[in-house]
Amino acid sequence: MKTDIKEIKLQIWEEIIGNCVKFEDKKDQVVVMLRACQNMQIAYQRNSKEGIILRRFGRKLVGQKLRILRTDILAKPIVVRIIPKKKSTSSEGT
Repeated sequence: MKTDIKEIKLQIWEEIIGNCVKFEDKKDQVVVMLRACQNMQIAYQRNSKEGIILRRFGRKLVGQKLRILRTDILAKPIVVRIIPKKKSTSSEGT
């Protein structure tokens, strides 16, 4: 059974949100695979500004919920945010 993966190309001010399930720093590109309602991946040339930004985060993205926003700022073409996990509040009977 093959899982379909949708290749995402973000437009300016478009955002993708999902759980990072894979990070690959390949010879020529950086690939981040996210899972939301479907499997998606976003890839940039390894030495592009986007690729350099993603490589700064590296494998610590895996297992995290992310937001990746494409901007029109030349020095910062994408913004990557790790969404903090909600603290569980357990209500145990006393």
